[in-house]
Amino acid sequence: MSFSTVIPTLSRPRDVQVAEIGINTLVLRSRTWERLKFEVEYARQRGTTANSYLIQAQHTALIDPPGESFTQIFLEELQKHQDLGKLDYIIFNHVNPNRMATLKVLMEKAPQVKIVCSKPGANVLKNTFPDWESKIQLVRSEDTFNLGGGHELQFVTVPTPRWADGMCTYDVATRILYTDKLFGVHVCSDVLFDEDWKQLDGDRRYYFECLHATQAKQVEAALDKLAPLKAKYYAPGHGPIVRYSLSRFTYDYRQWCQEQKNQELRVALLYASAYGNTATLAQAIAQGLIQTGVAVESINCELAEPSEITRAIEACDGFIIGSPTLGGHAPTQIQTALGIVLSAAAKTKLAGVFGSYGWSGEAIDLIESKLLDANYRLGFNTIRIRFSPTEFTLQQCQDAGAEFAQVLKKKKKLRTPRQALTAAQVDRTEQAVGRIIGSLCVI
Repeated sequence: MSFSTVIPTLSRPRDVQVAEIGINTLVLRSRTWERLKFEVEYARQRGTTANSYLIQAQHTALIDPPGESFTQIFLEELQKHQDLGKLDYIIFNHVNPNRMATLKVLMEKAPQVKIVCSKPGANVLKNTFPDWESKIQLVRSEDTFNLGGGHELQFVTVPTPRWADGMCTYDVATRILYTDKLFGVHVCSDVLFDEDWKQLDGDRRYYFECLHATQAKQVEAALDKLAPLKAKYYAPGHGPIVRYSLSRFTYDYRQWCQEQKNQELRVALLYASAYGNTATLAQAIAQGLIQTGVAVESINCELAEPSEITRAIEACDGFIIGSPTLGGHAPTQIQTALGIVLSAAAKTKLAGVFGSYGWSGEAIDLIESKLLDANYRLGFNTIRIRFSPTEFTLQQCQDAGAEFAQVLKKKKKLRTPRQALTAAQVDRTEQAVGRIIGSLCVI
């Protein structure tokens, strides 16, 4: 869907909606009826909610405080329901840099708090706040926390290329599964649960395609991990709580993952991102590819093993590489990935290059020149974005992805007649050989 064709929702002041969703459990939905920022996932402009959850048992835990744009109104509302001096844990199902402002204020008001997250998330926090190391408690899959009153929390790590630190949290007492980026939707309304879930189908699918279609393999693995928990509700990071369509929504996720596997054409989208800008560009390019009927496998080169990159490059019909420029160079991980591409990718595969930069863009130029020197054909004009992307540049990226997909499809059509002709020639040759053998037998 193009940015220019979406009808925005009616604007209302931002607020925080609070409601009880289970025993000792509140949801605090920080709401905006406007698009938060220039990212593809917000392109439908239906607003969104940033959902946080508060469990108040013998010990108290706050799950996923919102980002910086909600810090003030969220903290004002939170303090009406919770004495911050008695807050025990803040649980991050993923550590978003945008949440750091809210976390910093929370830690000033509640210095006794322990921050709970996965190991990759803990590394991000330690790098951002070195003095907090003693306050950080990392958890792994199948670790548990007992908050008392039957509220035993179980943690399940669900890493993906986009969120390496991702995890979900399950409360045994309420059977609520806090799913963070899974099963969400960017829609803002007064409705707390998904009573009218059929009306959400289009927005849910759009959210999936923007956030998860490029990492369908990891999403399927996450679904397998979560299945044994027998959740009653899904409590996502965005949108209504999933109560009435839980089974259907889970089925939809599996179907959408399967559809990505079944696409005829596949593109490997390799990137690294220093400040998140290149990752946002990659997301927009992927959306253009997906909407044009091409499967995308997103690979964060900062996390992927060389063998994973090699496998993806060998299996794809085309590849696109994105890089920031750091000190006049591409990151080491991108240099490694480029070396793998040059050695493993057939010269007939379509290529693409993009990236963001601050003061110079040498990394983008380097990748482009290496690919052209190796006789790869580019599927769109190389994209160079200075500083943060805008709505216009994201649309440019989405259009480039669609252009790349169309070039791939044309290449496939050009190959198919030749393949069919070759098959026909083989059939005629086999028939001729059969006739010759038959005549020899008669003689």
